Amino acid sequence: MFIDVVRPESWEELNDQVKTFLGLEARLRVRSYQGIAQAVFEISQGTAQFMSHKKSIGVILGQTSVFESFLPYYYKETYEVHTLSHLKLTNVKEWVESLKKDTNFVLFSEDHPVTGELYPFAEELDKLLNEKRIFSFRVSHAQHFYEPSPLRPYTVRLCSFNPTAAVAVLGERFRSPSLLAQNMTWDQVHFLKELTDARASRVANPLLVEKFEQEISSVATPYFKAGAPRLFDRAVCVFNDVSAEALAEVLFKKMGLSSEQGWSKLSSTNMCHWSVVKMFRHWWEPAPSLEELRGMLIVGPELLNTKDFAKLLISSYEEVRALQNWTV
Repeated sequence: MFIDVVRPESWEELNDQVKTFLGLEARLRVRSYQGIAQAVFEISQGTAQFMSHKKSIGVILGQTSVFESFLPYYYKETYEVHTLSHLKLTNVKEWVESLKKDTNFVLFSEDHPVTGELYPFAEELDKLLNEKRIFSFRVSHAQHFYEPSPLRPYTVRLCSFNPTAAVAVLGERFRSPSLLAQNMTWDQVHFLKELTDARASRVANPLLVEKFEQEISSVATPYFKAGAPRLFDRAVCVFNDVSAEALAEVLFKKMGLSSEQGWSKLSSTNMCHWSVVKMFRHWWEPAPSLEELRGMLIVGPELLNTKDFAKLLISSYEEVRALQNWTV
């Protein structure tokens, strides 16, 4: 006879294993989730319910897509939602001082999920929120692979490892209950393997990235200007007059890679099965143009380390350009 009940201790045991895997201090705790969206939802909703007397929240917009879907709940429940675009966050202390005394938490991101742009205000914002005893929920799409960042008492760092694995590292003063995760089925071996594989695939190499972006500057525009705060685990460039998806497919053929193999090593915001307006333009500030999304290519370190990769990419670009031009 089947017993259709999940053993809740399995999630707690997984969290203990994840804490050991991450090498965290004894004072810290972790919670495991099936993706960053679930992590943000459970942490924020659990806190809103647990501290229901605090009816104000803050959200920094334009950084990540994972904040958008849960905001309607707070508007419906008459929370005062204090939002601000990251583009306008020029005086962090002034903005924190403007928050209401009953502010429950503030949500913001440390880095951009597509380009790897870093937001320099994140550390100051986290510090000031802790001083006011406001919970600081900071999302890290990739920065946690390279910068551990000290965890303050009122901070929860929500770390994405892949689309189906995320970990929330909890500050000492965070006590909100979990909502659903403890009643879900967890494969501990599989989850830890996902974290291990994610770690192994992340390599930052500033010299390699900058060298490649310079080598292809005759045919593509580097997304970042020199000195811009960013992660160097990917090269980001924009081809102004060709589709990045079409370019990548030609490149894969030249390199003897299948599409599946190739797309595991680089990516683009221009994919025929994506609606770029729905996926990117509604939350990304400043909103990228459709031309930028069409031509954006994000290349990982494995391909960047390939001999003559820049030359192969340039020749692939020239081939695509030739196919686009004809006379009648």
